[in-house]
Amino acid sequence: MSQSDDNDLYKALSSIEKRLKSIQTTLKSFENRIEALEEAVEQKVQTSGENPLIFSKVLMGTVDAIIEYEREHQQGVVAKDLARLRGVEQPTIYDHLSKLEEANLIFWQRGSELGLKPFNAKFYSVVNREEHLEDIPVLMALPEEVTPIAQAILKAGKAGVSKKVLLEMVRGLSESGEKPWSKISGGKIAGHLEDAVKLLLRRVLIRYERKLDDDYFFPRTE
Repeated sequence: MSQSDDNDLYKALSSIEKRLKSIQTTLKSFENRIEALEEAVEQKVQTSGENPLIFSKVLMGTVDAIIEYEREHQQGVVAKDLARLRGVEQPTIYDHLSKLEEANLIFWQRGSELGLKPFNAKFYSVVNREEHLEDIPVLMALPEEVTPIAQAILKAGKAGVSKKVLLEMVRGLSESGEKPWSKISGGKIAGHLEDAVKLLLRRVLIRYERKLDDDYFFPRTE
């Protein structure tokens, strides 16, 4: 076996080990969130007198609906659409979302953060996601022009990477003839970068912070 093969095997084994640790962490996190949900349900029952088992199933049904929507649309869901999918009134779905937030099972981001309209709306996503940017299958499933951007953000880690640095990187890919960026004209590179970042944000694979000098992007780890 060549040195290159040894390196590839080591990388593959390291990736598997990392994935297993991630699964263990997720399972432990899920147990903690279930406990928090049970506490939230107990508080709800004390004030409303509802059957705790039925109420828990209803809440988890809403979680499942959010998961399914994200899987199908690759972005979070607004309360109005979620209420329609669940067949309930909006005040009811807001009550579900409030309890699920208390249990730390879901979170939301403004449309302005994700590049989605309406910009002031809350887009809800599940906390325990099936996708993480560091997972190889996720990187392989991304469009070809998005992959190097995702890899750059992943490599930057907690330090983050600025939009300016990403723009310089993809311009370099274009100038050096790297596909598919070599096919994108100079005037369209910034727009393609913006679209790639929005895709990663919609899939909740990355997050961004707006700083004084630029926007910075970070891999989402939970």
